[in-house]
Amino acid sequence: MNITIGSPVVPKDFFDREDMIEALWETLQSQSVLLAAPRRVGKSSVMLKLMLEPRPGFEVLWLDGQDYDGPEDFVADLAVKAAKLQEAGKLGKFLSRIAASLEQLEVWELKIKLRKQLAGSWREQGEAVLRDALKADTKLVIVIDELPILLHKLIRADSDQGRRAAQDLLDWLRHLRQAPEFFQQLRQVLGGSIGLPRIASIIGASAKINDLRCIEVGPFERSKARELATGLLRSRGVELQPDVMEAFLDQIGTLYPIFIQIMASVVASEVVRRAGPATAELIRECYEQRALGPEFRLYFEDYYERLARYYSPEEARVARSLLRELAVAKEPLLKSSLLAVYQKDLGPTAEESRFELLLTWLSDDFYVGEIGQGRVEFKSRWMRDWWRTYHACKP
Repeated sequence: MNITIGSPVVPKDFFDREDMIEALWETLQSQSVLLAAPRRVGKSSVMLKLMLEPRPGFEVLWLDGQDYDGPEDFVADLAVKAAKLQEAGKLGKFLSRIAASLEQLEVWELKIKLRKQLAGSWREQGEAVLRDALKADTKLVIVIDELPILLHKLIRADSDQGRRAAQDLLDWLRHLRQAPEFFQQLRQVLGGSIGLPRIASIIGASAKINDLRCIEVGPFERSKARELATGLLRSRGVELQPDVMEAFLDQIGTLYPIFIQIMASVVASEVVRRAGPATAELIRECYEQRALGPEFRLYFEDYYERLARYYSPEEARVARSLLRELAVAKEPLLKSSLLAVYQKDLGPTAEESRFELLLTWLSDDFYVGEIGQGRVEFKSRWMRDWWRTYHACKP
């Protein structure tokens, strides 16, 4: 078992998630999916597993929203990938015009040619591509990773035209899920490390995604986390006593794969370096001095930086204030306490409804969560400790 930190894993290194994969395929029989997950917890690995190991009766296309600057780029890539699924001589009217180019041009040249051809009519030609790609008794699944990042690019590029383009793309994707000619054979899995509901809300397009079934990539159950940690440590020649393994899991708190991978890497290296057995005290030192240290800071820095990218300057500033309060607190905070921080930053007339909306966005983007009785905390202990270590004093 390989320790893989930060990157998607191939199926041979894919661990657990059997129930989630089963639920995805079962849902895709009749409905499209919004796959919700924080950054670096295995969402892309789940999507890649769907593509690399499709169930009988399914074909899967995988696209990454980060790769495109607009709908034309997206549909051009979709056209090339859809063409590869089709039998020779059955490419359809649109794709037959570029069939010769499939062999003669580099992929990037082909996509540039297609992009020009799609300008102004990407919706119609995109539908033609998919209509030709559909096969009897087979469902075509279009997996789109990081769709919110593509939508955000469009919004930032041109506030009016870009907003319309983002709305059009979400509208088109919904049309494909709903239109009689597509809905029986075409499914979508849409995902991103920033919340798609928040981006859709900003552009007034929440109704364009409310037909999706939301499935969240959550932390492992403790038994599965123990099994993963044991396998990773054993691959480095390290065995933990049962009480030390429980201390290992307790120290991580929220049992996401990346946290387990980092801790396994650190603990294994420290056991070898010290040439002694692992203890609960060693586990604590590994977490505080190594796992939260500069060595792994970069893996999580995007959680801080993306506030400036995806929120307005005022929203980002207030969000950082709220997250600082939550990071330094010794226990979850009441929403009323966070509202006081919000109003201190923006003035006593700051609207409570806007505060509630900001908390919803921070929840959609996997920073915080409500735990009942009006209390709020970071969604993971690790991210709380990381934020306190590096950003508790920043404005």
